[in-house]
Amino acid sequence: MIKLKIDPEFQKQITSLTEDEFNQLEENILSDGEVYEPIITWKGIIVDGHNRWRIIQAHYDMLKDKYHVKEMDFPDRYAAFAWMYRKQLGRRNLTEHQRDYMVGKLYEVRKKSAGGQSGNENASKRCGQNVHIVSNTKQNKRTAENIGAEFGITAKSVQRAEKFSQGIDALKEVSLDAAQKVLNGDFSVTKARISTLPKLEASAIEEVAKAILSGEPIPRQDQKQEQKPRGWTKADREERSKLEAIATDMYDHSTVPKYTVDNLVDDIHLCAEGFVQQIKNTLKDRSTVLTNENKTIVADAIDLYIIKEIEKVRNLLK
Repeated sequence: MIKLKIDPEFQKQITSLTEDEFNQLEENILSDGEVYEPIITWKGIIVDGHNRWRIIQAHYDMLKDKYHVKEMDFPDRYAAFAWMYRKQLGRRNLTEHQRDYMVGKLYEVRKKSAGGQSGNENASKRCGQNVHIVSNTKQNKRTAENIGAEFGITAKSVQRAEKFSQGIDALKEVSLDAAQKVLNGDFSVTKARISTLPKLEASAIEEVAKAILSGEPIPRQDQKQEQKPRGWTKADREERSKLEAIATDMYDHSTVPKYTVDNLVDDIHLCAEGFVQQIKNTLKDRSTVLTNENKTIVADAIDLYIIKEIEKVRNLLK
């Protein structure tokens, strides 16, 4: 038997089949005596075909020569995820919630694959006098617009789909069955309510999952955060007074040291260091494509675009 690897992170991305759907797939394969659709892999990891592989393993003597594996070449796992979501979106029998979930996940991974920093894809870096030097906002907007054009929806719809997918993922952490029930359309709930789940405590999400599984109305607590105790202690008031005094002092220009050209030079230095570090991070994150053949191309691009951007900054001083 060919040894294929199952990565839980890949496996959980697919839309799970119900027991009846899996049994029907198994019956069809056994009736045909062959697995027509290939098992798609990347570096030996199953990307598409987890259910087919499970059936092959259960009936290996019958199917050992009746299936084939297709190895794909993706630049990174985010690109592999994107391929998975696009393939899922090509299915004709998707529910509205399943479609929105896949669109949201596609947007999420395309943002990462487009150069966002791992673990902090939407962050903006600042330096000097609170000046933005790196921001993915415009890039993310273009990504949303491109996906929207691809599937005939607006960029805002793509961004809302991401929030919905994050809510489903939060629900999956508590109950896969509850999440699947929502995605399959077996429980009526608005996408907006699901989108609020990542902001809730785990106990509140568990209550939502229980309601979904039992078919009961979702409790109102999923729409509001835990209330903080009212009333100020003496220590609270003293601390607040100190903070107010600091805030007042910050806005008192007579207490603020004069900003000199040396300070400006220091801020420019910090900006330059941040810019260089961002380039380093990008090269490190995309090291899989830095072959000997491509290094010259990338070096030329660095020369071209960095010099071009520096010239823009210089022109501001004219």
